[in-house]
Amino acid sequence: MIDSIDLNKYIELYQDFLHPNPNINSRAFLILRKEFETKFMDNLLANLKEKDLFIRRKSILALGRFGEKTLKLIVPLYIATNNTNIKVSCLKTMIKVVVNFNLEELDQDEMLVVNLALKEDAPVIILTVISLLRQLGVTGRNILMKTSRDKDLLRAKASISALLEMKDQAVDDLFEKLLNDKSIDPMIKEDILRNKIL
Repeated sequence: MIDSIDLNKYIELYQDFLHPNPNINSRAFLILRKEFETKFMDNLLANLKEKDLFIRRKSILALGRFGEKTLKLIVPLYIATNNTNIKVSCLKTMIKVVVNFNLEELDQDEMLVVNLALKEDAPVIILTVISLLRQLGVTGRNILMKTSRDKDLLRAKASISALLEMKDQAVDDLFEKLLNDKSIDPMIKEDILRNKIL
């Protein structure tokens, strides 16, 4: 429980955290994380529901600096919502954590979010979860190799684009199989061939 004096300090620091000056907001972030971590994280998670894009972005960046703690809180938030913006914010937060902490694997609950996102129809969710998978090393590569054959063209094309950034023999072998597979959409083959030419 935060007493009234601390609450005033928290409010002042939180306003500084939202300040456009990077020196002011960075200093505020460090103090908020040290002295008010639970309250601050609750606030940041609630901000993922904000309509204000500036606040959402700042909150995603900040949550990305808390590591595994953030991932544990993101899972139930993603599962509990039907709102596309919140789902995308959750996935973008996961990307920040993965990148900031060089994670190559997620736990079972976190992978549930990935699997749920891969079943979504909203293009922005599909593109964001593919971006997340691109950061997950071999685990992400293996899933992308499967989704590259997806019947949904956007999901397949986005997967191919992500795989094209990976220099890997398994990926090269997959591309050869896709090029020789008559059931694969010509647009997918064009993406692969264009990369070979380049």
